[in-house]
Amino acid sequence: MTIKMIITDLDGTLLNSANTISDKNIQAFRKAITMGIIPVVATGRIDSEALFFARSIGATDYLIAGSGGVIKDYKNNKIIHEVALDSKNIKELLGIVESCNEIFWQAFTNRGCVCTEKSFVWMDRSGWAKAHVEEFKDKQIVARDVQAYVDNHELGINKLVISSTNYSLLDELMEKMDKIDGVEVIRPMDYCAECIPAGVNKGFGLIKLCNYLEVDIKDVMVIGDSDNDREMFEVHGPLKIAMGNARDSIKELATHIVSTNEKDGVAEAINKFVLNKKAEE
Repeated sequence: MTIKMIITDLDGTLLNSANTISDKNIQAFRKAITMGIIPVVATGRIDSEALFFARSIGATDYLIAGSGGVIKDYKNNKIIHEVALDSKNIKELLGIVESCNEIFWQAFTNRGCVCTEKSFVWMDRSGWAKAHVEEFKDKQIVARDVQAYVDNHELGINKLVISSTNYSLLDELMEKMDKIDGVEVIRPMDYCAECIPAGVNKGFGLIKLCNYLEVDIKDVMVIGDSDNDREMFEVHGPLKIAMGNARDSIKELATHIVSTNEKDGVAEAINKFVLNKKAEE
């Protein structure tokens, strides 16, 4: 096995609890790039947020965003693949969240994240790291009516994200959303749930990108920690690295387990399975 591409998750993996990337992780990726390795971020975040972090490690050519709903080739300014929620699903999802208090919810679109005024006031009380809120709060598109906004701008919604520190409320909302046909609900973090089109996931994105770049899946290393990484770990072929802080269900699927996101587990994986292997050849 010769690793040609590294695909890493962001939250809980490349990012530490301060919502930053350590120098060790950055340097490991930079060294891998000089050896011809393709770096890719695969995240549940919107592409503009993901690129903010991807630039730090030099991963600006390709991106898997929205948990696989959006796959982009920035080298050629091309959308490789994009999947949006069905209009009926959007109506049902908005009907569930619009009347709720204590939650911050966002509709992910190609134009940016759209939320209501009522939802927006909960952003800094919804569980997200302070650094995340400070960086992205002013980038939210605050609309009086989200449905009207996306309709007026002819936008699709790739994903709906809800977050709250009221975990019992999240449980209740997830149970309702999970009953909607055509929607898959996952919980990548305790305070956050994602609603995406059924059948769309990071494993789907991994396969699509490999086919597009003509890279054998066996030559890919994937790194992750949470439920929205599961499908990448279920794909047959890649080297699967679980973080030390990963959920047990992810560790069970992993080829190897490294240190936590607080102790540069990503750098450990790259050094051990990519850089040192190259040096031995």
